[in-house]
Parts: sequence; structure tokens; C-alpha cells
Amino acid sequence: MNILVTGGAGYIGSGLLIKLGERFPRATITSLDNLEKGDYHYVKHLRNDRRYHLLVGDIRKKADVRKAIPQDTVTIMHLGAIPGIGPCREQPKKAIDTNIYGTHLLLEEAVKRNVKRFIFVSSAAVYGIPKQRPITEEHPLKPINLYGVTKLSGEKLVNAYYANNGLTTTILRFSNVYGMGAYTRWKTVIPKFVWQATNDQPLTIRADGKQQRNFVHVQDIVDAFVQCSKTSKKAVAGETFNLGGESLSISQIANIVIKEGQQKLGKKISKVHVPLEPDEVYTSEFDYSSKRASEKIGYKRKRKVAQSISELFDFALKLKANACS
Repeated sequence: MNILVTGGAGYIGSGLLIKLGERFPRATITSLDNLEKGDYHYVKHLRNDRRYHLLVGDIRKKADVRKAIPQDTVTIMHLGAIPGIGPCREQPKKAIDTNIYGTHLLLEEAVKRNVKRFIFVSSAAVYGIPKQRPITEEHPLKPINLYGVTKLSGEKLVNAYYANNGLTTTILRFSNVYGMGAYTRWKTVIPKFVWQATNDQPLTIRADGKQQRNFVHVQDIVDAFVQCSKTSKKAVAGETFNLGGESLSISQIANIVIKEGQQKLGKKISKVHVPLEPDEVYTSEFDYSSKRASEKIGYKRKRKVAQSISELFDFALKLKANACS
């Protein structure tokens, strides 16, 4: 059997490729990534494993998609996208083409190839400004930025193919992903703060820092994919699951980074306040419920923010030492 991961060279996808190989030792695992954001360098050791096919291609191109879905494909895990508020704002046409049309193309080919499962990555951005606590999967869907709009559009396509084509689909809505996977992405707030502190820069806090976010470790996300794919199709067909972790304000994150950083670096760490992004959600209460995922697929948050920040510092310091040597 073959498992396809789109975006397999990315931050989450690269860790997922490794985990799938561990948990499905008899499976063939195919990755499709255009390498604009991702890099197969972090999983280069997998090229020596005959079970893996690390393809370079674009989910907007039918030929590339067809090549990535051989007849024995049982599951598609669709992570490939233009991710985040900023990139979607800066490249709106590309974001729409990739996140919406690319998803449609994958769904079409999945039906033609009789794929058994289709797991779609969505985001808490589909909720927009929180109207109730906790945020469950029944919360109103009113995204306020293009990224959230493209993810919600992808969800609508996925649900339509479940209702009309018999494809077993599942939607996973992530909160803010952070932490060490096959590598880490330094531009999101937690690793960005660690990188700034390690490189003698002030922590850049947007607005007053009282806005709250929910932070989930990348390894917990990767585990959730495996749990979802191992759960009976009946239990996950047509379902949507929030996948979250700890809810903390940006100022709380900064304080943890400062405390940990001063211990590891032996020097004072400063911070500076900058404006919010134009279409960024500001809320002082962001209580993200993963209860349904816990009940249906056995999802559990195993990693904690404070410990993960310590690990990020160790990794950042290692990178800096290697660069100087």
C-alpha cells in the first residue's frame, strides 16, 4: 500500500514521513513537494530507504499529482499549501490556486484512484474572532484573512467529496504549531523568540502581548495523523477535529523564553513591542478544545511549551556553534 503526503518536505510533513515509516513498516510512502518552502535535506537519509519516493512537483499540476498517486494508494495526507497569514496576503492568487484548486485536483484524483482515506490539514484561522469559549468544532466559521478563507474553502471541497463521492475524508484543524520535528521553523512566534534571544536581538512582541494563542507541538500533530489513519473509517469519515495544546499569551511565552534564555545564555534578554499584522486576530482569550479528537482518535497533548523552549534553545545554540566553527 502507498501513503501520499503532500508537503512532505515541509516542517510538519518531514516529521510525518519519518513517523509513517516507523508506524507502517510495510507501506510505501510518497511525498510530493514543490520545495518552495520545504527542503528534503532534513530527511535525506530516507532516500536510502526503498520504501520512500521523495518527489518534486506541484499540486496545481495534474501530471505531478497523477504521478504521486499510484493505484495502490490507500491514504492521502494533504499538507501542501501556501501557509500562514502573511504569505497568503502577499501572494493572493498563488494562495487561492494552491490551497483551493490544488485541493480540488487532489480530491478528483483520489476518487479516480479509489483512495480509501483523505486527511486534510486546516487551521484555527477558519474560526476568525472567537465568539465563545471553548472553541469547539461547532464554533461559527468566519475567517478574517485570506489564509483562513482558503482553508475554509478547502474544507468545503473536502466535505462535498465525502457527501457525494464516497471518499472517507477527515479534517484536522491545527492551532499554532511549534517545536522540534525533523527540524524547526524559526518564523513562528515561539522559535522566533528563541532565535532572537540566541542572536542578541530583542523579542518582538506584537501589540501589548496580551493576545492569547494555543500552541501545539509538531510531534503531537504528527502522532495525531497516525492515530487518525489507524482509527476505523466509520469513526473518522466526514469528521472535523481540533488539534490544540496549551493556551498562553504572547507575553507569557516571552517571559518563559527570557527566563530560560538568561539561564542558558547568561545574559539579559530584552523585548520590544511592534504593531499587529493588518489581518491578525487579536483576542485575550483563546481556549481551543481538542475534546472531540481525544474521544474519537485518542489524541493527547504530550509535549509542554516550557520543556520544548529549552530544547529549542539547545538546538539554536548548536546551530550557532556549528556556524562559527
